[in-house]
Amino acid sequence: MSEAKLPAYNVLDSELKSHGLAVSPSELHGLLMGMICGGMAVSDDSWVAAVSDYANQGEPLIDSAKATVRKVFDAASAELHGMAQVLFTSTASELAESQFEVTLLLPDADVELELRAEALGEWVTNFISGMGLMGMKKAELTPEVTEAVASLEEIAQLGVDEDEDMAEQAHMLEQIIAFVPECVLSCLVGLGQRPDSVEQPEIPGMPADLKPTLH
Repeated sequence: MSEAKLPAYNVLDSELKSHGLAVSPSELHGLLMGMICGGMAVSDDSWVAAVSDYANQGEPLIDSAKATVRKVFDAASAELHGMAQVLFTSTASELAESQFEVTLLLPDADVELELRAEALGEWVTNFISGMGLMGMKKAELTPEVTEAVASLEEIAQLGVDEDEDMAEQAHMLEQIIAFVPECVLSCLVGLGQRPDSVEQPEIPGMPADLKPTLH
């Protein structure tokens, strides 16, 4: 899969609004990342129907709107697919030396704190929703995925208190943003190994009984 780069938050926000799509960049990116972690095929247009239902009142996406969303999907799928290849094929020692970075599409760090916190809440909420669309059932999750989802649910409820120290809250928000990728990786591994996964990771030559381990 070729490399794909996420568009800038502000640019994507303008494009989505110009197409009349009722979704923020953070909501869209979180939804697509959750669906991919949940097992959505990355080789076709399976994502189109879900995005149409979620952001366009069920109406088909016009070609220009579809192209805008595809840029986000291609970047998300390239990133997660690349990680899955490493996670599911590397030895324990190789994993220990690997660097995993999960991108969150959020407003820039210099944006008002309340807006950045709100966008993070939108991202994690829709990430969970995306996994749910792919058949995630909490009763069937591994302990690691259950813990990750619980953490994300708590993060989704966080907000900014104007009566508290804003600098301290800004620092805390950055720590939380840095923690979310760990939850995403736990979900990518755990859901990829579900017996009823919608689709196993597209990794040629991967042994069926291979069990990845994060270090």
